[in-house]
Amino acid sequence: MYLGHFALKELPFVSSPDSRYLYLSDQVTETLQKCLYMISNRIGPLYIYGPIGTGKTTLARRLHEQLEQSPERYAVVTLVVPPQLRLTALLKSIMDEFGVKTERSYDASLHAFAAWLLEQHQQGIKPVLVLDEAQNLTPTHLKLVHFLLNYETSREKLLQLVLFGQTELSQRIERFPELKSRMYPSAINALSRQDTEQLIGFRWFVAGGKDLPFPAAALDELFRTTMGLPREIVKVCDLALLRAFSQQRHTVSVADITAVAQELHLIKE
Repeated sequence: MYLGHFALKELPFVSSPDSRYLYLSDQVTETLQKCLYMISNRIGPLYIYGPIGTGKTTLARRLHEQLEQSPERYAVVTLVVPPQLRLTALLKSIMDEFGVKTERSYDASLHAFAAWLLEQHQQGIKPVLVLDEAQNLTPTHLKLVHFLLNYETSREKLLQLVLFGQTELSQRIERFPELKSRMYPSAINALSRQDTEQLIGFRWFVAGGKDLPFPAAALDELFRTTMGLPREIVKVCDLALLRAFSQQRHTVSVADITAVAQELHLIKE
């Protein structure tokens, strides 16, 4: 609705995991580079965790897309882990995504997957499994993850694993010392005030915008009400722009931010 009013080519603040809109803050850049380093050198599995709305799914999408650009080196799949997933269903989903035929028994399927991993290794291809919403993994699922890490040569892992999940993921792994000792953690936290402003500016210019319609006072209020959580920042910005458009203004006010934050129950009335 407000595209023409603000001379935009597309909506800059849509809550979808479009990796074009991933703002590479220092912590996101470091995490992405850590993932690429661990994967390219077959060093070990990682788990990335943080509060809801910190951009983990978008980061997982960017990682997948970057690896997908080198199909001669990587076979990458991404699975979203639903709640209450059966163990056999998890293994089947993993094998189906990699194009490996499952067998009638669970053990036979594991053997078939191990044989496929070894075959990929001999061909110089690194299979990469990205699990999003990994906080839904149960202790039984984590035992399967731990077992899959046993597939290795004397020097390298045959399967690279990257888990993305909410803070509970870290807590679950902490309770599994054998798995914790094999994995590398990386935390994704809320943005600083400076990063909040840079994220908004980045998305605005990606969408074709020119002059940013958020003055400093509005940005201060936005940071205060969203506490630097990217998902909340995006939602507030979108509705604040709509509010300004409805009143035919080209600048978002502090009052716009406050009203939208109240509407989204980010602050009390």
